[in-house]
Amino acid sequence: MNSLIWGGAAIFAGSLVQGCAGFAFSLVAAPFLLFFLSQQVVIPMLVLVSMGLNVMVLKDCWSSLDFRKVLPILAGGVITLPLGIWILTALDPRAFRLFVGTFIVLVAMVMLSGWRKPLPYSIWALGPIGMVSGILNGSLSMSGPPVVLFLTNQGTGKDEFRANLAAYFMSLNVATISLYAFKGVLTAQVLAITGAYVPVLLVGTWLGIKVSRLLPEEVFRKITLSLIIMTGAVLIGSNL
Repeated sequence: MNSLIWGGAAIFAGSLVQGCAGFAFSLVAAPFLLFFLSQQVVIPMLVLVSMGLNVMVLKDCWSSLDFRKVLPILAGGVITLPLGIWILTALDPRAFRLFVGTFIVLVAMVMLSGWRKPLPYSIWALGPIGMVSGILNGSLSMSGPPVVLFLTNQGTGKDEFRANLAAYFMSLNVATISLYAFKGVLTAQVLAITGAYVPVLLVGTWLGIKVSRLLPEEVFRKITLSLIIMTGAVLIGSNL
């Protein structure tokens, strides 16, 4: 019962943050869930829960979605996913995570200071962002930071920011869940635990969406960059 309560608190906090910012659910929820659940249960559960989160966020800001910007990023991510998996097996994972974490923190801190250099919305800009995201997804299961930093650099409004991120993550979720189902990872235990947390997920995401509507654009931007810095710091701290 205690585990169920603490797990519900972690799911609520993560869904609240993602409902508001459009990302960072796993960053908030995973460390707590891994205290009392195995990785074999937590990882597929996070993907299933994230799917529900992204559906709710996308439904809230559907009119702001620009899938023409999402599709090239998604294509780039799919292309380089195998390279990310190769990096996972071929390179020193600790050194690679330290490098990625440091890079993420430095870029986010520079952008938090107010610096931006918007890029043209072309295949030549969007494709490489997706490629970097695909590499990080395959090697670290962390596809978000490159896309978040890119959208922030472009000065994307919070509704389009959240809509494009939700569409991107949801597309990745569909592919991942299909693979998990094929591999037999979605066990009865995973499905049962995920189902138990659905009410908490719905409430947390709904509340996060409400909070997002109240945030000024500049405050929203600072929150997203602070979450990215936190992501990089976790990568650095866990590998020192």
